[in-house]
Amino acid sequence: MPEIQLPDRTLQADEGANLLDCLLENGIALPWSCRAGHCQSCLVQSLDGRIPEAAHAQLSVEQRQSGWLLACQCRIDSAMQIKPYDPSRDGMTARIVSLSHLSGDVLILRLKPERPVRFKAGQHMLLWLANGLCRPYSIASLPSESELAFHVRLHPAGQFSAAIAACQVGDRLSLSPASGHMHYDPDWQDKPLLLLASGTGLAPLQAIARQALLEGNGQPMQIWHWSHGSAESYWGDHLQALKLGSPQLDVHLGDRANLAADLAHLRLVSRRTQALVCGSSAFIEQVRKRLFMAGLAARQIVDEAFLNRRP
Repeated sequence: MPEIQLPDRTLQADEGANLLDCLLENGIALPWSCRAGHCQSCLVQSLDGRIPEAAHAQLSVEQRQSGWLLACQCRIDSAMQIKPYDPSRDGMTARIVSLSHLSGDVLILRLKPERPVRFKAGQHMLLWLANGLCRPYSIASLPSESELAFHVRLHPAGQFSAAIAACQVGDRLSLSPASGHMHYDPDWQDKPLLLLASGTGLAPLQAIARQALLEGNGQPMQIWHWSHGSAESYWGDHLQALKLGSPQLDVHLGDRANLAADLAHLRLVSRRTQALVCGSSAFIEQVRKRLFMAGLAARQIVDEAFLNRRP
């Protein structure tokens, strides 16, 4: 049986077992969320260089070079020496500068990091609270802005929701490095953009739209946002203000219950359109099907699912 060496103990693991499962079964309080490698909550660092390719394939070059891997994607094939991610040691401190409650149980959280943060418009970060809770959230601000903004959906039974809602201006939390494939690509400068979001999936897409406009993308651009329970978008005023200063931008706001009907009326301005989709898994599946039927190839669709933590 392969041995898993941690700083304070050694575990016996079954060959072929999942590293995250092994750690959790042995009482190691490693955070996790999606189990698909997207959220990157379950980061651990290899101290002996033994990293299966699948365990770090979704990480940045810098993370890979530093020996980081995703426990949820790591199959144990041999002995390993690892160290879990520690936000106090490996993360960056940020101070809460504002907490704004909007309609639809959405909290706009703004943070001032202790030093400049490198990220691309649309990527996400892990937010670590002082009590050890962490969750991934998309960055709603731009790299050129001094504060980091996040759109946080407050779930009635959510542990993180309750904890973040109880925070005060001036409180501090920790941030992991930015990551994720959902970001603006300069190669899209000459392509129309179609941005489709449900709920707080709007956070990265409105940032991508603003970055595209900032970089001078003059192609037609559409933002579609579906809210739950009404056609009133929690960010509607900001989208309409953005539209006023950008003649190539169209904004469509709808009720999630009318998604199928709205998609039936969706038209592409060009077969060269680049589509970006963000929301729940069910939302993405429904939207992708419509985009395929409209003639977009898989390479022209970038999506990111906001997954609820599952057992």
